[in-house]
Amino acid sequence: MRIVMKGATLTALLGILLLGTAPQPSPSPTPTPPHAAGDAWSAREIRALHGAIARALDDPTLRGARVGLVARDAERGTLLFARDADAEFTPASNFKLLVGTVALARLGPTFAYATYIIADAPLADGTIAGNLYLRGGGDALLSEDDLRAAASALAANGLRHVAGDVVTDASHFDAVRYGAGWSWDDLPFSYAPVVSALELDDGTAHVFLEPGARQGEPAVVIEAPASTAFELRSEVRTGARGSDDTSTIERPWDEPRAIVLAGSYPLDAGRSDDLAPSVPDPPSFAGDVFARALAAAGVRVDGAVRAGATPAGTTVLWTHASEPMPRLLADFWYPSDNLMGELLLKELGVAQSGEPGTTEHGRALELGFLRSIGVDPATVDIADGSGLSIYDRITPNDLIALLQYDWASSDRAIVLDALPVAGVRGTLAQTFLDAPLRGNVFAKTGSLTHVRTISGFVQNERHGAVSFSLLVNDWMGDRDPTGAAALDRVRAAILTALATL
Repeated sequence: MRIVMKGATLTALLGILLLGTAPQPSPSPTPTPPHAAGDAWSAREIRALHGAIARALDDPTLRGARVGLVARDAERGTLLFARDADAEFTPASNFKLLVGTVALARLGPTFAYATYIIADAPLADGTIAGNLYLRGGGDALLSEDDLRAAASALAANGLRHVAGDVVTDASHFDAVRYGAGWSWDDLPFSYAPVVSALELDDGTAHVFLEPGARQGEPAVVIEAPASTAFELRSEVRTGARGSDDTSTIERPWDEPRAIVLAGSYPLDAGRSDDLAPSVPDPPSFAGDVFARALAAAGVRVDGAVRAGATPAGTTVLWTHASEPMPRLLADFWYPSDNLMGELLLKELGVAQSGEPGTTEHGRALELGFLRSIGVDPATVDIADGSGLSIYDRITPNDLIALLQYDWASSDRAIVLDALPVAGVRGTLAQTFLDAPLRGNVFAKTGSLTHVRTISGFVQNERHGAVSFSLLVNDWMGDRDPTGAAALDRVRAAILTALATL
């Protein structure tokens, strides 16, 4: 996802972008997944549905916008509604349905990323007379705790001294750091991180603000874990009581290692949420944190942290497996994690053509998959895995084809468990809170400036599950304070018609 209004404070920014960590509504029972049971749609019911949707699409908030909408009976395939079904739209994060579905189909439900600690010399008398290699396999969620566990395991096995370096190996993927068509002003933020096979904490640092003792003093910055892999510099001042939080993150183009915090932070504010700036060099960050973990575990390293490739003839000392694919999909789709989309696409590139995984090879595998389910690849433009690129294009019919494939697949339960649910979880946790939509809409949302999309499944009380894709482009409600609520009312009216008629 991408922030819509660039002048928003970091507090607002995080509220929009980290919906998976936003305050949740009152506890709800585990939602019942959409199911196929029900009667076929009659021609009269489909006509009534057309009338209800047409009225919703006449809402003034959609004036000037391009709207594509397709809905089908998920089980029978009956077309219920279509508008601009074959027009190409910018999908935003609805594009994550593509890479997620293809990854589940081609990598399989047991797939997990692997991270390795490798030595190029044997352990003898507590010493490795060579280097330790931290080799990344694409796990976005590798954590400081994981690296501490690795250091502790090595120490428990008798390691006390590394005569060489800690070498970070990100060669599982290529070295292309960003997706084509990403906006440069997104790059300091967590939703546009540097893409690498060796990541730590989703490509972000953990940074918090607290006000200084008096107005005008520097704000207090808390960083955890501390690292010398980048320079964290704060220019944030303490603002007056009750003032706006204008703190933000900047990435100076002429200082590639610098993360700069700017703006003001109110005197009467508590500790901020995690600002989570994207780190300039994820492998160096991971290597630095690992080296510190080794030191804390009593392991002395004579050399430095540097980048390199693991040579042949080495020994694996420690392996960490990520969550398996079903949980990876949930951690990907619930909060709409852009980095995970890019890493899955490059992992598909490995499956297609071997190391290093590339976006282009992943794209080739995706296009082959789309062709296999009846989608014309000429209707899709794939620039990245997350939907952050302004170059991405797909049609509502293409997204419906993906959803219909998911519905018919033996992995349907995995897909439904990984999708946000209205009023319950993920990016829909605070949306469609009332009956009949709460707990009955399982869908992926998407948001870019002038773009709002939602595609997934809604349960109809009489006819069973309905697959739908609603893509809105060229929407001018971004800067209208009432725009988001107005669009949500339109989407709720459409989904309510699909759920009840």
